[in-house]
Amino acid sequence: MIRPVKRNRLKGVIIALTLVVNTVIAAPTSEVEKIIQQGFPAQPQALVETTSALWREYRREQHIASLIFYAYGLLQQAKHYAAINDFIHAAEYAKTGFFFLDEAVESNDDNLRLHYLRARIDAYLPAESGRCIIALHDTERLLNAAGLFDEKMLIPVRYMRYRALINCRQQHDAERLLSELRQSGAQAEKYILLSPGATPEWDLQEMTQIVMPLLKEK
Repeated sequence: MIRPVKRNRLKGVIIALTLVVNTVIAAPTSEVEKIIQQGFPAQPQALVETTSALWREYRREQHIASLIFYAYGLLQQAKHYAAINDFIHAAEYAKTGFFFLDEAVESNDDNLRLHYLRARIDAYLPAESGRCIIALHDTERLLNAAGLFDEKMLIPVRYMRYRALINCRQQHDAERLLSELRQSGAQAEKYILLSPGATPEWDLQEMTQIVMPLLKEK
């Protein structure tokens, strides 16, 4: 039986925790977080508005992650134009998207979290984009960065490298890396079971070890 004093203390703790949770829930969500939670919209006009919102967020907050996702939004628009055979606009948006993506990373070359975000975009693009070489470069740096990520976080890095190797037609190295991933057990299943061409959903590890630290930076 819980004594009255302890019951009151427990009640106080519950109330305090409730207030904290409500505060977190009520906190404004960044445009980047919205994308991670919901993905980019499929409707063209909504995609334009979302991409513009990311640019405004970058200009206002100077979060480099917002610039990365702005570039990603431009690439999504390029994909839309390619799907409707408007190849002129597709090429323009792709060129601009890659420019901002590379500019964001190369202007902050020591920030390996940005290399992770670029690799996460490039590794899952079609092979004809030619971005697999850059993804191989970024994933090599990430894998060689001792102590930056825990072992769980290295699994998606290895899988991104696997996809880049496939796109660069380095089949032997890709098969060897896939064999290593299979030995990682259940933690790697999310990636190994992906169909060719599919992109994995963002997970909590990426939020806590990649995105949130970047949103705290200027």
